Amino acid sequence: MIHLLKPVVFLLAIAVPLHAQRPDVVVMKNGDRFTCTVNKLQAGVLYIDTDYISGSTGLDWSQVAKVESPSEFQITLNDGTRSVGEIRRVAPEGAEGQFVIKSNGVERRTKPAAVVDIESQKSNFWHQLEGGVDAGYDFTSGNSQASLTTNANVKYVTTSWMAGITDTTSFSGVSGASRTNLIDLQGQEARFFKKNWSFYGLEDFLHSSQQSLDLRTTLGGGLGRYLFRTNSTWLVVSGGLVYTHENFTPSVQLESDQNIEGLAGIQYQIMRFDRYTLQSQAFVFPGLSDLGRLRATPKLTFDMKLKNNFYTNLSFWDNYDSHPPPNSKGNEFGISSGVGWTF
Repeated sequence: MIHLLKPVVFLLAIAVPLHAQRPDVVVMKNGDRFTCTVNKLQAGVLYIDTDYISGSTGLDWSQVAKVESPSEFQITLNDGTRSVGEIRRVAPEGAEGQFVIKSNGVERRTKPAAVVDIESQKSNFWHQLEGGVDAGYDFTSGNSQASLTTNANVKYVTTSWMAGITDTTSFSGVSGASRTNLIDLQGQEARFFKKNWSFYGLEDFLHSSQQSLDLRTTLGGGLGRYLFRTNSTWLVVSGGLVYTHENFTPSVQLESDQNIEGLAGIQYQIMRFDRYTLQSQAFVFPGLSDLGRLRATPKLTFDMKLKNNFYTNLSFWDNYDSHPPPNSKGNEFGISSGVGWTF
């Protein structure tokens, strides 16, 4: 295993200095000029690498006057258009067509404010992945109560589709008493269309001791659309159908159950200049084959940026079921805080 890792470590070690030699140029409105490597535009921040500053430097996109790069990027505009090409931002400020995308020899011009994301086109699949991991631990000495929560996510995005996986685990217990645990593995895929529409798939695998679920499998999908989108804020609504198959823990003495449910979702995110991110989402599953039943999975997460891709967060989540198994909780909710790292 060690022999297999050596080539990977070597390639990662040489990738940064080689990449930093790319002749990109960024000029600020106050005249400051950077010869650098443009990495990405995210949350209104243009990230660059230079040979003389350790780590990535974040520049306020609204204060950038010019950008020139011969390399290819994935560019997303606020109307949902996605493309791959060279980029150029030209002065003067206030003129139409300041941001130029050159793809397959054809130039498209738009306003800089219409640019939502810019992502450097990586050399291979593994470098194109992005995600994060975080963990939090709490202990109370009075009753010897301890809890551990972890989150991990990874996604791959192209100009036409994306795929991602999220894993959430929570373990808690009191000395001398029962312990509870939750494991939730979720996958999402999307096929992008014009005008901010997408077709998406959803897979969810949930184990919850409090709700007497040995495993609930949810499979389905539907249509989603960005109602509005900027480089700092977006709102998505979605709707569709899912199939669920539930296996219960032996203690409730119930046979497995299968249902068809509707799916309605809303996701909102706000980001502020490399400082914090607020993410909220809620999926509602009204029963169709089991009329009157309603499930919901809201989640709210606040991330505060730290140095070197680290962050601290505070999260609230809930799993609600209007018809839980006998002697099981209809709500399983939690609040957690922790420290994480993004890549």
